Amino acid sequence: MRVFIRVAERGNLTATSSDLGLSRGGASAIVSELEKYLGVQLLERTTRRLRLTEDGQHYLDQARDIIAMVEGLEDEIGSSERQPRGRLRIQVPSGLARIVIAPALPHFIDTYPQIQLEILSRNNVPDFIGERIDAALVVGDLPELDIVARPVGKIPYLTVAAPSYLNRHGTPQAPEDLDGHCCIPLLSTAQGTPLPWRFRVQGQAVTFPAHGALAFEAPEAAVAAASRGAGILQLASYLVYDEIRSGRLVPILEDIRPKAQDMHIVHQKHRLKPKKLRVFEEFIIDLNVQVRRKWGIRQVD
Repeated sequence: MRVFIRVAERGNLTATSSDLGLSRGGASAIVSELEKYLGVQLLERTTRRLRLTEDGQHYLDQARDIIAMVEGLEDEIGSSERQPRGRLRIQVPSGLARIVIAPALPHFIDTYPQIQLEILSRNNVPDFIGERIDAALVVGDLPELDIVARPVGKIPYLTVAAPSYLNRHGTPQAPEDLDGHCCIPLLSTAQGTPLPWRFRVQGQAVTFPAHGALAFEAPEAAVAAASRGAGILQLASYLVYDEIRSGRLVPILEDIRPKAQDMHIVHQKHRLKPKKLRVFEEFIIDLNVQVRRKWGIRQVD
């Protein structure tokens, strides 16, 4: 069942064999044996692709439920005594992974030594099937996917600039003042267009179409440019904490700081949540509280 589910998700027998560590024709042989046992054709094979038959689609739907039920039962029966175990593959935004998650992981792996944690540092929409991702951390708007999302914290956003830039160009006092400044927008990894900045004026959400001579897809590059006086930047607080602490960047427009962005952990809808994922969720929730307290950055809900 597990092999067939993977074949159906990947649409490729060779790729499935590689994913599961089988010989080149291993997945094909297992599916053929399954079809022979059931007495029905599950897949229609062509030179270009695989397509589920009607029986194949029905078997896939039921097999997913059965596998999820077995995993849930094993998890439930062993939950009080058995340590969570197995591979856990999580996609995390690159800056969050480097600055916040990675430094805290020694404690996590000491607490759960039987979990093999794999962190993918990506800012794009997660490819759960193709990259075998168990879950992803998403800050801000959720991707338009068939997913289950659990809120695990909030991320304050800051507008910042280098003291050298503010000395040369002055400090803006309102969103409309930004028209006369060099703004450094971040580019959407999905559309490639500049992401608008957000503010909260008299309790109302306001957006500003940031523009300037520079724009970056990678937040770390934008921070490096801003800290050297290239312009004004708005992004997640964890990305600029070190620069603020050292004085290379200073917060501005604090009275109209935007509402904190929600952080969710998301996974595919048809899968039950194993214990290894549940303990990782709790780890992230606790970490978010600890980091916010440590950095002393007030949260705007």
